[in-house]
Parts: sequence; C-alpha cells; structure tokens
Amino acid sequence: MKFPYQRKEGKTYPLIPIVLVYKKKKLLTEALLDSGANISLFQDSIAEYLGIKVEEGEKIELLGIGGRIIAYIHQVELAIDGIKFPCKIAFSWELPVSVNILGRDNFFEKFFVCFNEIKKESILEERGNWGRF
Repeated sequence: MKFPYQRKEGKTYPLIPIVLVYKKKKLLTEALLDSGANISLFQDSIAEYLGIKVEEGEKIELLGIGGRIIAYIHQVELAIDGIKFPCKIAFSWELPVSVNILGRDNFFEKFFVCFNEIKKESILEERGNWGRF
C-alpha cells in the first residue's frame, strides 16, 4: 500500500486514511504515521463520535515533546485498505497537536513501514508479505 504525503499548513506529512470501528459505529479519518510514538493517540472528539466513554479506559500518563498529558486506552478495530485488526488507542482532550497519531504499539508491528522522503509517500506492507521490496 502506498500513500502520498498530505499537505498541511505548507508542509507535507505521512498522513494515511484509516477507518475506526467501535461497536456499530464507523469513522473514516486520517492519522500521522509516527515512528517516535510508543502508542497511538487520538483526539477525544473521535472517541465521543464512536460512543467511547474516554475516562472509562485505562488511564496513562504520556511524556513527549509537548509535555505531559493524560490519556485513556481503549481497544477499537482499525481498518486500513481493507485490513482490519484490533488496536489499542489512547484518547485525550490534552493532545497538543491537531492530528491523530499512529504509534508503534499495535500498529507498526502489523506492517513493514517505509517513509520514502524522495517520493513523499508512505509504504505499508502487511506482515507476512515482507521481502517484496
């Protein structure tokens, strides 16, 4: 799967389209592939739309460039280009950036992830199909 980088505020980023599913609700959104993030972190408004009660999840404290924030982990189904799998996502109303973030835990372990800066595209290869490059 190849995804061209998306332009935001004059810069390009490895944003990819994903679908989140929780119970009977689905949401098409986009998220930033972030190899520096340990866990996926999404805006609380996404959880609210899906009917997730944020504070009922596992409470964690995250430290990063933006400082310290509180988030709550929930298990949702994530789909990308027809590939579906359960994924732990932390939701927070304190997220210091305007994009959702796909981190290594539960996401990167499913795919070979390549950032092609020359072509400005992200390449994801499903686990089990590695070695085709």
